[in-house]
Amino acid sequence: MAEFIPRLMCTQHPDATVRVTAQDEVDEAIQGFTMFECDEVMSDYEGKLTPYAQPKDIVLRASRLGIAIGEKFFVTPRIPNPRLEDIDRVALSVEASLIANYYSYKHLNTQAVKWIILPMTEEPEIIRLVQRLIIKKMKVYYEELGLPKMDIQLIPLVEDSSRFLEIYRFVTILYNTLKEFNVELRHMRVFLGKSDAAVKAGHIASALALMYALHELSKIDEELDMDIQPIIGMGSPAFRGGINNPKLVDYEVRHYQGYKTATIQSAVRYDVPYSEYRKVSSSILQWLGKPIKKVEASIIRLVRRASESYRKTVTRYLDNLIKYASCIPSTRDRVTWREYGRAFGLEDKLLNVPRAIVYTATWYVLGLPPIFLDAEFVIEAYKNNEIDEILNYMPYLTEEWEYEAQFYIPSVVSRRLDELIVKRVNEALDYMGIKPEPNETYKNILELNPVEPHVIALAKIRGFLG
Repeated sequence: MAEFIPRLMCTQHPDATVRVTAQDEVDEAIQGFTMFECDEVMSDYEGKLTPYAQPKDIVLRASRLGIAIGEKFFVTPRIPNPRLEDIDRVALSVEASLIANYYSYKHLNTQAVKWIILPMTEEPEIIRLVQRLIIKKMKVYYEELGLPKMDIQLIPLVEDSSRFLEIYRFVTILYNTLKEFNVELRHMRVFLGKSDAAVKAGHIASALALMYALHELSKIDEELDMDIQPIIGMGSPAFRGGINNPKLVDYEVRHYQGYKTATIQSAVRYDVPYSEYRKVSSSILQWLGKPIKKVEASIIRLVRRASESYRKTVTRYLDNLIKYASCIPSTRDRVTWREYGRAFGLEDKLLNVPRAIVYTATWYVLGLPPIFLDAEFVIEAYKNNEIDEILNYMPYLTEEWEYEAQFYIPSVVSRRLDELIVKRVNEALDYMGIKPEPNETYKNILELNPVEPHVIALAKIRGFLG
């Protein structure tokens, strides 16, 4: 019988307007399995104060409710990256994963945790380190506690456009590590995250680079004796991939076709009607496993130029961004972005910014949907007759811009940023033939000063925080 690979991954992203505590997340996981029909729940430890008992508690609750945990439903922890967080948090979250398996075997004779996600994978060597740590810890459980041998594959979560272009290195080092320990897997899962890639490189660069990675994975799949199953991690705004957005999902499943699993994040579960959620999940499932788009090597040139243009724009407004980021409320038990944020380089400088959801939400508070930070590059692409090449890969880029234009409020942008960015965005919109029609209720609220008390109200209109 073919091994079951989850299709919908329920996550704990703080992109909803609803506050969800760590204590609520076990109930939330059960709701993910039942109401939202997800096959897999991510128990998230990355920069987050998640109890180490959570995977075990999900297993025990599912067991009592008759949910086939370890057969059709799985818990997939996202652990801290030892390059970015303390090693004790890494070791304890791996231990929590193995303990969940101990209880799923004891109560159900199944393996609840088959995969562990390693976020922010930027160096292939870290994959080898953590996969070896998992295998060696597992060995104690089956030698000393009587568990059967349970193979757990590390899922590298790659979240950087430049690393998307090097995806071959990440996959082969994982493949070789598994072979070294005689781990018998028919499938290898690789996770491509749009959000952080967009924070560092912008929407166009991260979208094109992710498409390139999907195409490369299909080639590696043929080369290795392993069926590679790509996971795509995307939120509700177009900047973060848009696949969780009822208004965008039919475009995005086509942009990023070739995925085998997609994340179902918090906003689409809490901030849109259930009927709209069903539309999202139905579209994702309908396009799951469609043939991957053919991508030419020339796409790399577009990725690099789009990324450079975006970073120059962001640099001009970094102080304003950081000033307003403090007004974005946290809706999960995460550590603050100042303790665990994101960084990207521009020339000889290292720029520190909030994590993806706070970052994205802040641009909306500034009146500028972050997809429009690509305005300079779009103008350049039209002037250089390169826009057709971009639209060949992203045929629904215009629809993405049209959707986001309802949240673009030039009067607010000029006051909280400056007139230059308004001029650039308006010029790009003209080239694309888009006449913005702002949501009037949204506009009236966003223009209030101070805006801080109204951030959640604005997010509810959008249907997502960030």
